[in-house]
Amino acid sequence: MNNILIKVFLFFLPLSIFTNSDIEFSLNSDSIWRGITQNNGNATVGVEINFSLENGFFSGAWLENCCSENTDYPNREIGYFFGYQKEIDKNLNISFNYVGTNYPNSKIDNYDELEFNFSFYDFEISYFAGLDNFPDYYEFSYGFDFLNNSLKLSYGDFDSYENINTSNGSNYSIGVDTLQNNFNLSLYYFYFNSNGSSDQDDDGFVFSISRKTSF
Repeated sequence: MNNILIKVFLFFLPLSIFTNSDIEFSLNSDSIWRGITQNNGNATVGVEINFSLENGFFSGAWLENCCSENTDYPNREIGYFFGYQKEIDKNLNISFNYVGTNYPNSKIDNYDELEFNFSFYDFEISYFAGLDNFPDYYEFSYGFDFLNNSLKLSYGDFDSYENINTSNGSNYSIGVDTLQNNFNLSLYYFYFNSNGSSDQDDDGFVFSISRKTSF
C-alpha cells in the first residue's frame, strides 16, 4: 500500500512543474505537535516544499531535525502528503489528502493519516483519521488578518493510542504571524491538557521565522 501511495506522490511532482510550487525554510524555538513538545524545548530547523495543480491536486513534503535529544528516540522527521482541494466559492473550501510521517531512525513511530479539511470564511475544521490504529485528531481554528499580520486561535483534541491516554489530550493555542521584509515571523502560546495525568500537561511560547520562495 505504501509503495502505491509513494508512486502516486512521485507522479504528481513532474506535473506540478507546470503550476504553482514553493519551498519554505524555517527556524523554530521548539517543535510543537498537537500541543506536545517534540524537541524538549530546543530549537529546530525545517524545510517544506509544495506543488499544486490548477485542477485542484496538490502534493508536498517536509523535513525537520526533531524530535528528541535522546538517541533512543526519533531525531529526524520526514513527511509527505498529496491530495485534492476544491474551492466551492471564495469563502468556502474543502480538501482531502493523505499524510505520511516517518522517522528514519525509529520506524516504529511512523504513522499515516487521512486529512479532511473544511474552511468557511475565517474558520477552519480539520479531521485526521489515523490509519493502522493510530488515534484520530480534530482541530478547530480561526484566523483574522489585519495589515501584514494574522491572529490565529485553535483548539484540538485527539484520541488515546491503544487506550493509553498518558500523552493524549486537548490543546489550545493563540498567536500572531507578521510579514516583514519577505520573512514570516510567528509567536504563539500553546497549552496541552493531558487526558491521563496532569504531570503530562505543558505550556509555553514558541517563536519561528520562515522564508518562502516560489519557483
